[in-house]
Amino acid sequence: MKKIRSHIKSYFYKPKVQQILVDLLRTIVSLVIALGIGFIIILITSKQPAATIKTLLLSPLQDEFTFGMVITQTVPLIFTGIAVTIMVRGGQFNMIGEGTFFAGAFIAAVVSAKLNLPWFIAPIIAMLVATLVNGIIGYVPAKLKASLEVDEFVSSLMLNFVIFWVVMYLFNNFFFDPDYSSLATPYLNDNQKLPFLNADNEVSIGIILALLLTILTYLFLYHTQWGYAIRMTGDNPKFAKYLGVNVKRIIIVVQILGAMIAAFGGATFLLGNSYRFTWKALPNYGFDGFVVAILAFNHPLLVPFSALLLGYLRVGAAEMARVSDVPNEIVYIIQALIILFVGGQAFFVRLKRKRLEKALDFSKIVGEENDNA
Repeated sequence: MKKIRSHIKSYFYKPKVQQILVDLLRTIVSLVIALGIGFIIILITSKQPAATIKTLLLSPLQDEFTFGMVITQTVPLIFTGIAVTIMVRGGQFNMIGEGTFFAGAFIAAVVSAKLNLPWFIAPIIAMLVATLVNGIIGYVPAKLKASLEVDEFVSSLMLNFVIFWVVMYLFNNFFFDPDYSSLATPYLNDNQKLPFLNADNEVSIGIILALLLTILTYLFLYHTQWGYAIRMTGDNPKFAKYLGVNVKRIIIVVQILGAMIAAFGGATFLLGNSYRFTWKALPNYGFDGFVVAILAFNHPLLVPFSALLLGYLRVGAAEMARVSDVPNEIVYIIQALIILFVGGQAFFVRLKRKRLEKALDFSKIVGEENDNA
């Protein structure tokens, strides 16, 4: 027993584990502060603040169907969170996930509706087509950054709107159902959709695909040479280049992977939970992926937990808005505060690291001059 305790103690005293625990504590404190501010707003604005807060926190657990909505909301957040994690790990702040999630859902709905194939084959083909097409789209900002050093944040943000309007043009003119009462793609039969895990709460197998992707991403980033090269490039591109890593290739690869994963997520979400594509605006899941990744410290295994937290809050906020006098926008205030607190901490940690690196470089220069003297 003593031996086991000493092993556990030595494990928790490792520098990396200590850093993870510190980051976790900071995030928990940030969440508590953000929720606290949200509660204060509810106290000020609601006529029944206690009942409203109770609804926000406990309503997602009230029945099987409502908790199923939490799982359903978690699925797209896992996909976009993983997409962002891979890109950020490679040092790329790319927003392409928003557009490719939207386009992936549209392409999957159109392709699957066109295919009259046995169960499960049509949605798989549709999801693969959506993923590959959006991988090509993701190449555009990646190549601009690698070859011309065009900022990937700006180019991908602009490209999102190009994707949106191209999809809407195709949707309005070619791939709509003329017999339906509003703008929508043709109806998807059961053999053209992903099956439900449980028909009672309408949770599809998309959650299994999301969790499998999480595990595969972890193995890829932490147990392959490519993953090591990606993490090294994200941490210090100059050092990675010095060690022989093709940094330009890494920049292209991580952005294409991010675009493909987000598109696969959009396809999975649409085919798992809808019978038609009816979206008339960007769904914001791609942008939410950054919140999920920030909460997860850009670690793939933590992404499902942060996605579940965000999904839980959203379902609770929707139920709160339905039965109380507080709108569900309160969850977006809490979300913004989380970004502010957690992201602010990450900024200061990075700033401190850069100052230390500069100090080390300066000391090396002074040491060399003294040696020469």
